[in-house]
Amino acid sequence: MQTFATSMSGTVRWIGIATVLLVVAAVAIVMTRDAPAVLGVPFAGILTLALAVCYAVSPLRYEVGDGRLVIRRQVGRTTVELRGAAVHADDDGFRGLIRVFGNGGFFAFDGLFYSRRLGMLKVASRHRGPAVVLQPTGGRKLLLAPDDRDAFIAALVRQGASLSH
Repeated sequence: MQTFATSMSGTVRWIGIATVLLVVAAVAIVMTRDAPAVLGVPFAGILTLALAVCYAVSPLRYEVGDGRLVIRRQVGRTTVELRGAAVHADDDGFRGLIRVFGNGGFFAFDGLFYSRRLGMLKVASRHRGPAVVLQPTGGRKLLLAPDDRDAFIAALVRQGASLSH
């Protein structure tokens, strides 16, 4: 397997840090008030759980080999068959994306998004840099942003994907 990083951008890093600090501050304020524990504990739990889930499903890296792309996450992975898939570079892939369901900046960009130009697609990236669009056979389009886009595309093609556009 060949591994490709998707580094966390400064924007994503600061959004994550700011969100964690806001959650800690909100929990501290609620817990120090005269609010009943019935309110404070569930509030703290829900906020903490939401952040933990966003972090757990954020993509760490991409692995290419054996005719597959594996998107490694903090917890778990997603596997995509490359044989018959179409791939192309897209400098404007992240422009105009609308989040339908998922994470739009807490530790990553991950989930289901809509783009007027690309349609409905899944995104798995830690930054909004130069992107790669992958259309697997019989599956939803993916938008990925590896640090070394050209080497990533070459690896996908060697494993069975074909260049498009």
